[in-house]
Amino acid sequence: MLGSDYREFRGEDAIGRGWLERAHRLLDPLPESAAHGWLALNEGSFALNVDGAPEEAARLARLAARLGRELGVADLEAVGLAQEGIAEVVCGRVAEGMRNLDEASAIASAEELQLPVSHGWALCYLIAACDGVGDLPRATQWCKVMRDVAERWNARMLIGVCRSTYGRVLATSGDWVRAEDELVGALCDLEAARPGQASGGLVRLGELRARQGRTDEARALFERAGTAGLLGLGELALHGGDAPGAADAAERVLRRLPEVDVLGRFPALELLMRAQVQAGRLGAAAQALAALERAGDRLGTPYLLGRVRLAAGQLALARGDHEEARRASEDAIDRLADSAAPYDTAVARVELARALGALRRPEGAAAEARAARDAFAALGAARELERAEALLAGGPAAAADPLGELSAREVEVLGLVAQGLGDAGIAQRLYLSPHTVHRHVANVRMKLRLPSRTAAVAYAARAGLL
Repeated sequence: MLGSDYREFRGEDAIGRGWLERAHRLLDPLPESAAHGWLALNEGSFALNVDGAPEEAARLARLAARLGRELGVADLEAVGLAQEGIAEVVCGRVAEGMRNLDEASAIASAEELQLPVSHGWALCYLIAACDGVGDLPRATQWCKVMRDVAERWNARMLIGVCRSTYGRVLATSGDWVRAEDELVGALCDLEAARPGQASGGLVRLGELRARQGRTDEARALFERAGTAGLLGLGELALHGGDAPGAADAAERVLRRLPEVDVLGRFPALELLMRAQVQAGRLGAAAQALAALERAGDRLGTPYLLGRVRLAAGQLALARGDHEEARRASEDAIDRLADSAAPYDTAVARVELARALGALRRPEGAAAEARAARDAFAALGAARELERAEALLAGGPAAAADPLGELSAREVEVLGLVAQGLGDAGIAQRLYLSPHTVHRHVANVRMKLRLPSRTAAVAYAARAGLL
């Protein structure tokens, strides 16, 4: 229900807008009433879910909550507070949004609301916010409350939404067996009750399938999800070596989301940064990282800040700044482990192993790679398990060698570049043609993901060639 996940109105937009316009014509001349509040909430839902205008959604929700309090309509107050809360979180005002969401959920849990949708609306917004910012314990707590409410009212759609979000919470927390049960069950509930709202469940199950290494199944799920599956398809493209395709998917999502949607843009910026790194466009990657860091600072939760530091470590490693990569990866591990997110923690351990290897600290590199391998094996994360095993297969010496991907001739050429020689000078020294030297330099920069000869000189110095 955050970012592209909550944009599920599709073809109902025109019908819904027509209904809102007719309702306005009827209600505007009358004194304020509960009907005005419910109309404001529906308008706010369009602003949030369709128009990408969370600030307007928050304004309309505040109106609804005020009317609910003044008129003694608990349903209206609870849903108004919940919608205002989710809009605040989307805009990056997490503390304020969570306060409103907690208050809404307290009302929904303690009072006998008249409509089952009121319970679901309030609780689903809170759960979605907790899932989005990585507050996993609170998400788990309210998922259980939501299940009880949905089963009491026999509301299969609410059960489906709850199970879908809870499935991703379980996946992030490392319980992939239960996550799969919840996600598969969620799709059955949603497709039976409201097929048009199944896209979030399709995306979440696709994410799990991708991490399990079941790529074809993941792709089919993302494609069924429509535009909500764009980031998932971008992730598959990146892991398949198609960095331009991944960057295109990330940029397409970013074009659809307004700047004010801080939380929705966060995963797209992550994907864009990694795609640019893989493509060797380190300047563009740095711009994406800067935007991601600004989003992380606004959101401020340990889980998201850990993901920001992981991204910073990946870029530092690509630049050849292995000491900064080590620091950033260690920071990421600390924050992600504290957030009880074992998959993300293991990914950060792989990056730390690479940094330590480049710093010629083979024992530390091997220890981090083993910890990552064991975590991926326990989770069933086949996609990442191979990467950790590859680090270990090379042994401590290979892990320690930052030039391991280079041929002996390429290492020799890099050393001469570091001494300040141009292509012609290197050609004369090595009895090669300038064209051959140019090709060797290009291969070195591509393998080490270096943007310039200056970066190559710095890399050579850190690798001990000077």
